Amino acid sequence: MLTVVQLLIMPADGPPPKPGQCPRFLLTFPSRLGCKEDTDCPNDDKCCSYHCGSVCVSPVHIKALCPDSTGTETCDDLCYSDSDCFNGKKCCYNGCGYECMPPKIVKPGHCGSIPFHPCGDNCYHDGYCAGEEKCCPSFCGHFCKAPI
Repeated sequence: MLTVVQLLIMPADGPPPKPGQCPRFLLTFPSRLGCKEDTDCPNDDKCCSYHCGSVCVSPVHIKALCPDSTGTETCDDLCYSDSDCFNGKKCCYNGCGYECMPPKIVKPGHCGSIPFHPCGDNCYHDGYCAGEEKCCPSFCGHFCKAPI
């Protein structure tokens, strides 16, 4: 029988998931077939579900970087680390002090050659693009496209 102390220190929803995201497509041989959660997988692999079932694979890591400093707002230090920020924001230098800012998202993959594309900025960084698409430069702006 569990004591009250044991119940208080046990996680309610099990262990936290491992960092990273499941790849959109299964392109590598899994390290294990059949899993229910990340702890079933070796090393840093994650338990990911595909049409063939759940398997353990290496995760994809999406980088969240500080945006280019713009020199805006205040010279006060409104944060000291990312843990001081909420809603996915990062503690970043604004050109004078530190404040919580929405991050610049960098997804894996590359844009490849610069194709002709209608002018205009449809995105400013990868975070503006759906799914695994990246924000890629054209001759006169930026647009979202599948990475290569």
